[in-house]
Amino acid sequence: MREDWKRWEGQVADHKYHLQQYIGSTGHSVVFLAEFRDPEPRQAAVKFISADLVNAEQQLSAWNSAAQLGHANLLRIYGAGRCTMGDMEYLYVAMEYAEENLSQVLPQRTLRAEETSEMLNGVVDVLVYLHGKNFAHGHIKPSNILAIGDLLKLSSDTIQPGGEVREMRRERTAYDAPELPASPHTPAADIWSLGVTLVEALTQQPAVLPFDEQSDPVIPPTVRDPFFAIARHALRRDPKRRWTSAQIAERLNPAAAAAKAAAAGASADAPAASAAPASPATAAPVPVSAPPVSPLEVPLSKEPAIPLAKLPPAPAAQPRAARPPIRTAPSASRQAVVLPNYVVPLFAAVLVLIAIIALPKILRHREESAANTVESSVPPSSTGAPAAGTSASASRVEPPAKHLAPSEGAPKDVEQSTAPEHPAQVPAQPLLETPAPAPEAAVLRSSEAVPLPAPKNSNSSLDRGEALDQILPEPSPKALATIEGTVRVGVKVRVDAAGNVSEATLDTPGPSNYFADLSLKAARGWVFSSPEADGLSVPSEWLIHFDFTQTGVKAFAHQTKP
Repeated sequence: MREDWKRWEGQVADHKYHLQQYIGSTGHSVVFLAEFRDPEPRQAAVKFISADLVNAEQQLSAWNSAAQLGHANLLRIYGAGRCTMGDMEYLYVAMEYAEENLSQVLPQRTLRAEETSEMLNGVVDVLVYLHGKNFAHGHIKPSNILAIGDLLKLSSDTIQPGGEVREMRRERTAYDAPELPASPHTPAADIWSLGVTLVEALTQQPAVLPFDEQSDPVIPPTVRDPFFAIARHALRRDPKRRWTSAQIAERLNPAAAAAKAAAAGASADAPAASAAPASPATAAPVPVSAPPVSPLEVPLSKEPAIPLAKLPPAPAAQPRAARPPIRTAPSASRQAVVLPNYVVPLFAAVLVLIAIIALPKILRHREESAANTVESSVPPSSTGAPAAGTSASASRVEPPAKHLAPSEGAPKDVEQSTAPEHPAQVPAQPLLETPAPAPEAAVLRSSEAVPLPAPKNSNSSLDRGEALDQILPEPSPKALATIEGTVRVGVKVRVDAAGNVSEATLDTPGPSNYFADLSLKAARGWVFSSPEADGLSVPSEWLIHFDFTQTGVKAFAHQTKP
């Protein structure tokens, strides 16, 4: 396999998958992050292997069979096929793209007990599903246990029909069962790989085979039950002595296993009891329900209908025997009140009459109170008293939304008012002796003075910008719970003159691709006020730091240019 993989970035594989970023490679394969349409744009992890290293038809058949499997914790396969890249022929398989895998976490810390249970439950559930369909996973290890959001998934590109013997083109690792590759890959080999992975998740070191060919691996004493028992029975050198995936599932969830066994026992007893013949002397009659009859199959009566008026009156109800009274606490909600038929219409008529009489008074009272409130809010004149010739009613103003701005010719200490809404209710007052100004366009007045911005000196130094709209990443609670301390991610953004982010790149990605991708997406949504030079807005560059802790996310922005 070649090592110049980054040259493939930007190319299109099989006229469908646009290779965007090189992810990694091994001695026999390489993986790229790609984009394709399905029909909407999707991201996929595309794995390539040389067509000369494997049985091409056998490998493509295994990938196509795995694509037909459906499980919530199994990585989805979008497609597989052949393609030519450069001057060589490759086989490829396109799968769901996962942000993170277990091998990226274990070098930093071990898994907690609840995290280990969650990981085991997901993987074992997939193995029960695969082994039940006569498939084997083929290569369980931390890097093949992935996370997509809150969901843990197992890789699917190594799945193969159980019992097939394949030549191992890669180097042997501790995750491979001792009987491989001489014997066929069976579900028992998957259980060995699971045991090695379980020990590594709890100790950061995989379990290894001892030099003695007859001994089983030694489980560290720091591994506690139920994980100790699972690892001990999974790492048996003899495949026949290893637990099955179903037995591990029962050990992880004993209550669910007991309920399932009870249900199976009850279903097994039911047919036996129904099949046993009963003697005529002791057998009890079993009621047999008649089959449902459709109403359309019932014949109509030939007798003519009798009018209701000619029917005889119903017999009077017989009085029931008196029962001793039941003493209960009085409850208002249980006491039924029976009202005569005429009470409800009479009550409604009274309510309508009250509304007709009282509604005008209520509306008039509200208008007067609103007018008094506006009147009390009018500022006094510069002398502390109303201007000459102006009465109290003339100085009353309407709310600011209906007020007109004073004209230039009117005195500044006298408020102009519009005509009262109800002229008949306000006595006539003498008009002001000032000449009537020329009519102008109405301008809405604001009740608060708006401060004007201070004029900027065009020859002043550069004005720095600031962050106006800060978008924080939204990681899942489960992802935050895995953090110990603080995960710091730095994103460098370029901002145009309008204050929008035009480009965002990772400055310090941190230890997790999951948090780095969330930070990158959040930074693209930030909005800034652009700095100004000589009175003009100019582009800028910023460095945004995101701090992830178990309690949440914090962000800090620093302008680096200009």
